Amino acid sequence: MKKIYSLLIMLTIINLSYAQEKETALTTIGSMKVKINLHKGNSTATITLIGPSNKWLSVGFNTTSMTSNTDCFTYGTSLLDQFLPGGHSAAITDPTQNLTLVSNVVVGTTRTVVATRPFSTSDSKDFTFNYASNSINIIYAVGPSTNVSSQHSTFGSKTLTFTTLGTEDFASLDKISISPNPSNGIFNITKNNAIQISKIRVFDTNAKLLKEINTNLDNPINAVDLSELSKGMYFIEISNKEDKTVKKIVLK
Repeated sequence: MKKIYSLLIMLTIINLSYAQEKETALTTIGSMKVKINLHKGNSTATITLIGPSNKWLSVGFNTTSMTSNTDCFTYGTSLLDQFLPGGHSAAITDPTQNLTLVSNVVVGTTRTVVATRPFSTSDSKDFTFNYASNSINIIYAVGPSTNVSSQHSTFGSKTLTFTTLGTEDFASLDKISISPNPSNGIFNITKNNAIQISKIRVFDTNAKLLKEINTNLDNPINAVDLSELSKGMYFIEISNKEDKTVKKIVLK
């Protein structure tokens, strides 16, 4: 009986832990894809944009049109925290940048940008994410080039629906951690037994593929030796047949 109670307590703890996260599906909107993750524990929103690498990408939060003071996440040649002045005028870059770039990886002609931001900032131009919300309206735009001052080529709006992550998401590659980071060259990839890893690829900041490892990593902690690389920042793509994730690493 004690063992049953212990198991129930353990399952409850796991469910409570994952109930602190909710996210939208990776949603296709025009020529780009968007995903938003909300983490209640650290009050952080994670925004993922995937789209053409030769065009600027932008998403505006909590609106269905280009209304004044709409908070925007834009990437052209760099990450920009922006807002709309209203009408059909171009977005203005906020002097206070509250977005943090997590990764920027280009593979072929596709760019994947991941950035984080606190739910709430002291900036009146920033939208406040509400973890209790079940959905969020967004507008999006894609430019003709990476020059963010150029007018958009395509645009539109979409409603994204949040789903609370549960124990079925325990196998998500997003749950992988890499440490130490920074490292002198040996990085430990830590995962749970439910996560399968079949391929690891390492890119430099120019999206050049430097190393590819095709293997099945079954241990909870797996060491990857990148000591042959020079000091600096890199991106490591971890994937299996169903999913992939990109992490930023630093060699010191």
